[in-house]
Amino acid sequence: MSFVTSLKMLFKYYLSVFIWSFLNPYGLVQTLQQTVGQFIAIVRSIVKGVVYDDTVSFVLPFEGTWQVANGGIRKQTSHSWNLVGQRYAYDFVVVDQHGKTYQGNLSKPENYYAFGKSILAAADGIVEDVRNNVRDYKRAGTGWVDIKTPDIRGNFVVLKHGSDRYTLYAHLKAGSILVKKGDFVVAGQKIGECGHSGHSSEPHLHFQFQDRSDFYTAIGFPIKFRNFMRLQNDTQECVALGFIEQEQLVYNVNPCLSGLTETVEFIKPKISDLVWNMFVSFFTILGIFVLVVRVIEFILNLL
Repeated sequence: MSFVTSLKMLFKYYLSVFIWSFLNPYGLVQTLQQTVGQFIAIVRSIVKGVVYDDTVSFVLPFEGTWQVANGGIRKQTSHSWNLVGQRYAYDFVVVDQHGKTYQGNLSKPENYYAFGKSILAAADGIVEDVRNNVRDYKRAGTGWVDIKTPDIRGNFVVLKHGSDRYTLYAHLKAGSILVKKGDFVVAGQKIGECGHSGHSSEPHLHFQFQDRSDFYTAIGFPIKFRNFMRLQNDTQECVALGFIEQEQLVYNVNPCLSGLTETVEFIKPKISDLVWNMFVSFFTILGIFVLVVRVIEFILNLL
């Protein structure tokens, strides 16, 4: 993909997100929820503190080999460092031997290798929340996201794995979710299929580990995976307990006898995050205020 094409896609992405955030009523509400939720999460971290239990581990939430399209445990590779709930989140896609995520027409979601693939529970748990009625957007691969979607997450499942331990599986295929709230699931159990719902530029799985069930006020944790193969360039490693980074190819193995284990430093939200969040919040609320004023002005001129 050329630099110009990438730039055009990036522009379309941010433009469509802007339209959704300020002109879609659902988007407007969720933008405010995310803005206020960020503030609540950061203040909670500063005042009460947050504890990361590094003994908790997960299996990769899919079958076969997937690529880490976005995400990592460092600021440089983070999914969204300044969004504390998604700081350690991952986006996963399926690629062919040439690194392409689709075959045929790239604008059709069904042409993407990830679309319709099984999504699995990453650990034993109880279904905390489910949404299964958001459409899969008809366009893909252009950078444009669905400006009519009622939920940024699209179809999703939230699993509870214990006190202050939750996982979120987002952008699932409409109607594919097999579990309901209150169900008990085991690691490796199919819970749905990969889709193209919500804020999705192409079919993929968004996966994150968080300390609350609520998407907007949660703090994200680093995700330690167990028994998996990790490939990048010419390097292949079998990891018993460890972490993954952007561009790596990963798949489950059982068992992994390498004994390779890794640790990570959890960077919890702090004062600098609060300052940045207040800065962003100010301009977000200002933008909403200006939009509302303009709408009122337009309506009054029609009267």
